[in-house]
Amino acid sequence: MEENKTTIDRKIGEWRDYYLCSGCIGDSDIDELEDHLREEIASLTQKGLSEEEAFLIAVRRIGNPPTLSKEFRKINTHDLWKNLFPEPVDIEERRKNTRELILIVVLAIAAGLLTELTRLFGIGFEEEIFYFKNASFFVLPFITIFFIRKRQIPLPAFVTVVLTFSLSLLIINLYPFSKESPTLILSTVHLPLFLWFFAGIAYTGREWRDVSRTMDFLRFSGEVFIYTTLLFCGIFVISGLSIALFAAIDIKAEKYVFEHFAVPVAAASPVIAAYLVDQKKSVVENFAPILARIFAPLLLCVMLVFLGVMAVLRKSPFLERDFLIGFDFMLILVLGIVFYIISTRKETNVPQIYDWISLFLITVALIIDVIALSAIVFRLSSFGVSPNKLAALGENVLVFVNLFGMAYLFIQFFRRKISFVLLEKWQTRLLPIYALWLGFVGLIFPLIFSFK
Repeated sequence: MEENKTTIDRKIGEWRDYYLCSGCIGDSDIDELEDHLREEIASLTQKGLSEEEAFLIAVRRIGNPPTLSKEFRKINTHDLWKNLFPEPVDIEERRKNTRELILIVVLAIAAGLLTELTRLFGIGFEEEIFYFKNASFFVLPFITIFFIRKRQIPLPAFVTVVLTFSLSLLIINLYPFSKESPTLILSTVHLPLFLWFFAGIAYTGREWRDVSRTMDFLRFSGEVFIYTTLLFCGIFVISGLSIALFAAIDIKAEKYVFEHFAVPVAAASPVIAAYLVDQKKSVVENFAPILARIFAPLLLCVMLVFLGVMAVLRKSPFLERDFLIGFDFMLILVLGIVFYIISTRKETNVPQIYDWISLFLITVALIIDVIALSAIVFRLSSFGVSPNKLAALGENVLVFVNLFGMAYLFIQFFRRKISFVLLEKWQTRLLPIYALWLGFVGLIFPLIFSFK
């Protein structure tokens, strides 16, 4: 079972993923290569080498991975797109895939129908408070159920995940928010992110404490975001086309298309995206690393230009709230891109060009974060305490600690004082702290500020 894999099995799994990611090697070819790899490892370990040493030597003997992928690509170019939906040879594996497919279709339909079901009970889209409160629960439980079923997580983790979702649903719906309440918006933004952490426990199964599995979850999260965005683009195009077609025969279909097509399909999209990412990571997972590498230098340029323009024009963020919001979005984007670059980096202790870009990006982000923190403290002392300011303060402090730690570890890594693995560990160790703060803002802030 996946949960019982040894270290060497995980390394072989990553080695398999590398080839499958190229999209040019089919299951049968990779199975044959894996057999050779295991035989080579067994032979070397019998001669006294450790499993890790045997693995490294065996991989080298089988062939340089990029070169081997290139050779397979020449042979199997015509099979690339067929590999998107391969049929497993093993009957039990095929049945398992069919069961998972049926489960995800049922869950996606359930997520879509839930948006219709609420209106059967008289809760229309004009009931904004209801939808703000329950935004998390139209999608996340269905993704979590899929991975609970697939990974068969241990009972304590299962109880934790179920209790967290159930209590969050109960608590948030008992809160007497008003439409204008800032804490309602804070809960709407923070609660889904808090619950996503618990979806991660379901995703990682028994290995939720393992650094490599946590990094897998980070990769998975980025891919789901990209796939969902692509699906949303498709929904937007089809909705627009439908409205235009009906308009051509003098029927105003905007409301029906929005309520009965766009919203239900949008609710089902992340569920489908999660399944596709989990199943098809071997072929299309390259999107996220490519995007991260394209946008990292671009974002660095944007941040430098922004700081330069702000200095030249003497624009102060201390009085402009919009500045701070823009800063925070930029910092979150930096963290996301650096997360992704780190999580998809090759295992080598030789500094790469993107390690330097990441360090520059982090350094500029640290400058922006210090400005943002100063502005928040200034606004707190000048205009008094508010839930938005305190939430922003906590998040900026966490981001500062995160960025500072990464900058320090990158410098240590460049000085050959530490291995790159410590950077990955730093990222994963902070995730529970982020989750705690997100949960605190989403569920406890409304109580502290009397739902205002």
